[in-house]
Amino acid sequence: MSNTQSHYLSRSAGFTLIEFLVAVVLGIILVGGVASVYIGSKRSFVEVEQVGSLTENASFALQTMNDSLRHTGFFGPGGAINISNHASLDAIPNNCTGAGDAFDLSTSMFAVLTIGTPGTALGCVTDAVPGTTVLVLKYLAPSPIYDEDPDDPNAVLDGQLSFPTGLLATETYVVVNSEYGQLQDGADSAPDVSDGSEFARAIAWPYRFQIYYVRDNEIPTLAMKTLAWDAGVGGVTIQTQDLVPGVESFYLRFGADNDNDGEVDSYTNLATNLNTMSWDRVVSMETYILVRSVTDDPRYIDDKTYNLGDFTIVPSADPARYSQNARRLMMQSSISLRNPKLIIRGGA
Repeated sequence: MSNTQSHYLSRSAGFTLIEFLVAVVLGIILVGGVASVYIGSKRSFVEVEQVGSLTENASFALQTMNDSLRHTGFFGPGGAINISNHASLDAIPNNCTGAGDAFDLSTSMFAVLTIGTPGTALGCVTDAVPGTTVLVLKYLAPSPIYDEDPDDPNAVLDGQLSFPTGLLATETYVVVNSEYGQLQDGADSAPDVSDGSEFARAIAWPYRFQIYYVRDNEIPTLAMKTLAWDAGVGGVTIQTQDLVPGVESFYLRFGADNDNDGEVDSYTNLATNLNTMSWDRVVSMETYILVRSVTDDPRYIDDKTYNLGDFTIVPSADPARYSQNARRLMMQSSISLRNPKLIIRGGA
């Protein structure tokens, strides 16, 4: 064999063992680097997604509750004290009790209580997280029904509530003027509202009843009990709606007006004033809400302390109740209760 052939064969022999091992090591390093970048990106994505979801859920929960609170105390020009129940008002099959009685307007401002063990209250809340807050609200929705268009100076009043529509059979209404009012089913005959009648110039407002509480689901959830039409029953019943998943607790502080000027004199909590507070003195409210991520992150440990006003939650101190691997966010808002302020300033 010539020297040229021998040299060619030696060049065609392939990689040596050392060269192969070096290539394998470099490949492992490269794959490991790619995997590390992917895992880091995945963790960052999960964290950003959870934080974004927490912010969205907490904001929505606060907005929903605050929208209801803004309307609390509104019962038309005569106020709740002048409203009686229509003789034909259908009883609610699963009505609540006490301050939660949907058709009892003697507690027409709002009612707040701390739920005990085993998570029951008001005869209708049976699935709440023990130790959390229950908020009862009653008010009239700002969707009035008139005799005729109030903005039309040429409208002819005929004593019938028909503008912009008639009363809906699936709704509950309060028909009220400055002196008299009645709570009635939409299917019942509305009173004559013509001049000279008992309900002269009265307006019909849809009635709203809501109980906010933290429902003890697999993931705690802000829930609401409300009046809604049930086609199977053929009337309104109290139904439960899940609103926001991940809400572990909400807490309220109350701004009281003690000198009848419509302004807050002091803020107090529920525990201090459960039996002594005059709820018609409350003109402002601070709302605190604690929300957790819907899914756990095994790489995350929550060792924070959350201050909900003058109430503190430390998840690490109660692992049986609070997941240690859930991210959490606490949000707070303050809201002025304009209807109670107007009532106080009007001398009611």
